[in-house]
Amino acid sequence: MAAHNWFNTEQRAFDMRTKTLTTADGDITYTAKTGRTDDNFIIDRVIVVTTTSTYSMTITLPDGVYYGQQCLVIMEVEAGTETVDVTSTTGDDATQMTAAGGYSNLMWQGDTLGWVEMDNEAT
Repeated sequence: MAAHNWFNTEQRAFDMRTKTLTTADGDITYTAKTGRTDDNFIIDRVIVVTTTSTYSMTITLPDGVYYGQQCLVIMEVEAGTETVDVTSTTGDDATQMTAAGGYSNLMWQGDTLGWVEMDNEAT
């Protein structure tokens, strides 16, 4: 397989993307896409949260599919007293974000350790 075809196939198989979530109509619960077959092999590499009202967000992070897989969650805009909670199926839960500029960077370390929070800023 030529290099171009291989990269094209890989890109289609793992559509690594930035997912933007907005809390405008009530508390939001979102399950991140980690590349499982249930997700059609889509990976939410970066999740950006914008809160436009006083509603909070809970993000569930299912098990990863490969060692070293990362997920970065950013609380970009905060309207008031909202929070962003990230809970993982296996491993660490992220530090709760309570203000704009908060983030959590998690890495999949396999079935035993699960998601490990590598860096965070709760702000």
